[in-house]
Amino acid sequence: MTARLLLVLTAALTMAFAPGCGGGTEAPEAAKPADTTTQVGAICDTTLDTTAAANAAVAPDTQRPEPNKKVEPEPPKPKSEPERVVDKPKELPKMWDFGSEKCIPCKTMLEILTPMMADYKGKVDIRIINVYKDKERTQQFRIVTIPTQVFIDAEGKELYRHIGVYPRDSIEARFAEFGMPVVEGK
Repeated sequence: MTARLLLVLTAALTMAFAPGCGGGTEAPEAAKPADTTTQVGAICDTTLDTTAAANAAVAPDTQRPEPNKKVEPEPPKPKSEPERVVDKPKELPKMWDFGSEKCIPCKTMLEILTPMMADYKGKVDIRIINVYKDKERTQQFRIVTIPTQVFIDAEGKELYRHIGVYPRDSIEARFAEFGMPVVEGK
């Protein structure tokens, strides 16, 4: 009887603290690029299997240095310019939404972003990227939770990311904050 009660309590606690649609949980550290602010809203309960992010987050014991063994530091990289996120930067700033067709919060983002794509055509590159079809870009941006919106300047540097549903007025406030064009009267 005690074992059954313990099992029920464990399951209840697991469900209470498990992320889910609307959970607003914090993104895992592996999902956050350095020097990027992340805000969290309603999210899908889908956690993507990103092998690259998982491997980067936990190094196997075979790669860790022995305690008394001297490790040679890597030579410093020249600081000519900041690291670029996008391979070939375009003229336009970008706001890319990473999601899927089956995720309910992602469907909400589709409804928000579809009219914005038309309104911002030629001003801001707004895209909806399916994480299951474009796995390479999903891994490049270390997307772990969907939907995730990534704001990128015209030079290709990531400025900000938001995880979860993000209303149009909040997106446009970010555009204004980063000096991106804002469509008046929409």
